[in-house]
Amino acid sequence: MNIEKTFKKTEGGVPLFRRLSLFRHHWYANLRLRNKLFVIFLLVSFIPCSVLIYYSYTSTRDTITEQTYASLNGTLNQINTNLENRLGYYNQLTNILYMDAQLRNFLSNDYEQAFYYLDAFQYINRTMSSMMISNANIQGITIYIDNKTLYSDKQYIKYTEELPETVKQQALKAAGSPVYTHIDDPQTGTSYVTLARSLSYFSLSHPYGILTINIDDKEIYSLIEKENVNKSVYIIDGTGRVISSGDTAMKGQQLFDLYPIQANLTLSGGQFDTRIDGQERFFTFKKLSNGWTTVITVPYDELLANTNKATKRIVWISVTVIAVAALLIFLTAKVITKRIEVLLQQIRKVERGDFQVKRKPMGNDEIGQLSYAFQKMTARIQELIDEVYLKEIAVKDSELTTLQAQINPHFLYNTLSSISSLAMKEGSTQVYQMVSHLSKYYRISLNKGKRVVLLEQEIQLVKNYVSIQAIRFRGMLHMHYDLDESLFNRTVIKLILQPFIENCINHAIWNDAGIHIIVRLKAEGEDLLLQVIDDGQGMTRQRLEEAFSKASNQSGYGIKNVDDRIKLAYGERYGVEIFSRLGIGTNVTIRLPLNPNASELETRLNTG
Repeated sequence: MNIEKTFKKTEGGVPLFRRLSLFRHHWYANLRLRNKLFVIFLLVSFIPCSVLIYYSYTSTRDTITEQTYASLNGTLNQINTNLENRLGYYNQLTNILYMDAQLRNFLSNDYEQAFYYLDAFQYINRTMSSMMISNANIQGITIYIDNKTLYSDKQYIKYTEELPETVKQQALKAAGSPVYTHIDDPQTGTSYVTLARSLSYFSLSHPYGILTINIDDKEIYSLIEKENVNKSVYIIDGTGRVISSGDTAMKGQQLFDLYPIQANLTLSGGQFDTRIDGQERFFTFKKLSNGWTTVITVPYDELLANTNKATKRIVWISVTVIAVAALLIFLTAKVITKRIEVLLQQIRKVERGDFQVKRKPMGNDEIGQLSYAFQKMTARIQELIDEVYLKEIAVKDSELTTLQAQINPHFLYNTLSSISSLAMKEGSTQVYQMVSHLSKYYRISLNKGKRVVLLEQEIQLVKNYVSIQAIRFRGMLHMHYDLDESLFNRTVIKLILQPFIENCINHAIWNDAGIHIIVRLKAEGEDLLLQVIDDGQGMTRQRLEEAFSKASNQSGYGIKNVDDRIKLAYGERYGVEIFSRLGIGTNVTIRLPLNPNASELETRLNTG
């Protein structure tokens, strides 16, 4: 009910985050208890498993990565050690020839006046042949000389101009130290590593020859052959040219064309990460004493291959554990909530008025104790109903029967008819009119015990009541009717309009001028409105509150009684609204449904 309406609009709305928070709250609050338990237990198991998976993955990844780094560095050091040892061995071979005084004499002698160069060739052939026989990976040993008096055999002894210029310059610049050059022979289609060393025992600036030893590529490749699994190993010279690699297509090519990492190889060794062609790669490198560099690279996908495999196993195990846990949690929640659902069914039976609750054993835990207490409570309520409620109903029924016997409609109508005839005989016209109107009033109000009347009858009842009061208040009642007669065939509960007319007459007249009362009937959307408007003395707010708080007052039925009956019959949306100002008047609006459900209305009225 609304005593006084105040319209107030607020700008803006509820913030988005607040609406989302409310949505989440209501969503969770509306879940069934079984689902709530399932969600909670699932989170309790899922979050630790997720943390475990993440921790296992990161720790395994870090451990395996560190181990892989250490393994790659170990591999790199082993390769470099083997290379240094092998190249050191060939350096020792050059030292043998470098320190051979007899060989030096044979290469330095002038043979224009002597004919013992045959001894020189015999010594050179014997020395070189024995060295090649004992080293199968040596493809050739050659000494390049400027001594034209010693004939060239095109194998062990050649003239300096036959030596490639780059090799010659490197050997001379090294001043007796060995230098290494990778040679591709287009004529034979072979490639080899040439170790060159200037033979300058007497004078570093004027060597008597340049020694070259051609080492088969297979000798170098054999040192890295077993290390090319899941990684790429490259041996490059100072310019980045590939000397040996597991990738045969890269031999003799520039490594920096494939991997632009030249700026990262300035130090003597180290490791770094870089992204090449969208792929993250790990590099580790170390320089050799001869100027070569060993480079090992591996993609991170392969580097973490073992980590990913281990993580997949952990994920599958965790998923299996979570699935089993979810199943057990669901079954546990179902077992716990099953008894609560049974208890809820019993409570709903009691809600519908059925107090015959069957005893079902539910154990001795909290739920079992709650069920036992509820059953004891329903039994007690049933006892109270039997002892009190049924007795009260019997008393009310007897009282109602007594009242009905006292107010017998036929007796009442016959008595009023006799009084009316007597008044006519005695010539008392006003008495006749009042009795006649009173008879019509009670004929409609009693309505054979029915609680629902047509609107036309409700209006007619008001008119009969006003006619009686008009005789009492001579010339003081000024009635005005604004009625939509198309609504007369609608039904309403009876005696909802007359109490407000009675209030106007008994409480609103404040001077001899009387009072003007407007009775209005109209439709508004899906609602039907009955209004009683007067220009009487009006009411204070306190008086209005008192009128709505009392179940009965001087009006007979009372304002609250009418409002309660309307809400009981049609719902909380309908009822009585009053707007009143002291000294101005009162406006009463009765809101009813335009098309009430007849069967539902009858059920509510009978229940009430």
